Amino acid sequence: MLVGEIMGLAKIGNSDTLVNEIITQLSQAIIEGDFKPGDKLPSEAELCEQLAVGRNSLREAIRVLNAMGVVKTKRGQGTFLQDTISHEVFNPLIFRLILDPKNTTDVFELRVMVESIVIIMAIYKASPEEIQSIRDLVDETNNIAKSNQGSIDDLIKLDMQFHLSIAKCVHNKLIESILETLVLMFEPSIKKVLQKDGGIDLCLKNHYAIVNLIEQRDVINVFNTVRDTLVDSFAKE
Repeated sequence: MLVGEIMGLAKIGNSDTLVNEIITQLSQAIIEGDFKPGDKLPSEAELCEQLAVGRNSLREAIRVLNAMGVVKTKRGQGTFLQDTISHEVFNPLIFRLILDPKNTTDVFELRVMVESIVIIMAIYKASPEEIQSIRDLVDETNNIAKSNQGSIDDLIKLDMQFHLSIAKCVHNKLIESILETLVLMFEPSIKKVLQKDGGIDLCLKNHYAIVNLIEQRDVINVFNTVRDTLVDSFAKE
């Protein structure tokens, strides 16, 4: 057995999807605990031999894992599993969902599920000061919109900040990362809604409805409220 050999890795051989197969095997090894956060991966030569792949394919797979935030390659030192998760690890899955027009229902259900869970957790964990901060943000957005002092881009940033502020109240970095990725991915759809007639008023109404739920610690009505607000938003796109 080679130094640093991983029991779960099998020879891949030739394939049109060679890079994807390398990524899959390395990801599975991480999931199964062959690597711990911060661990150094076996050398390029060792991985090439274990997987029976060429250096170019392996390097491309490692490059993709770097871009996803799963590993980090340090010049002259090697490639290491990240110590902490990056929100970038969720990007490929979410991009695939959003870019496929057949996935409209799936995207809608994903948003309802994630946003409902985050709001419920915020209801249980947010301090009175954090809740007041969220209401202040909605009030600020309302004042800017009514006075025509801000651009659409300003309102988009405030809309995104609203969702991220709720996620921060949960005090869970993983959940915060997931929601951050979702918010970034849906920025174009937020812009579409805000640019429609009545879109700004609709967003404000929805945000006030959500902050009211959090203030009242109303867990029972979260799902229906989130679903209804997203139905309105999707209808505006």
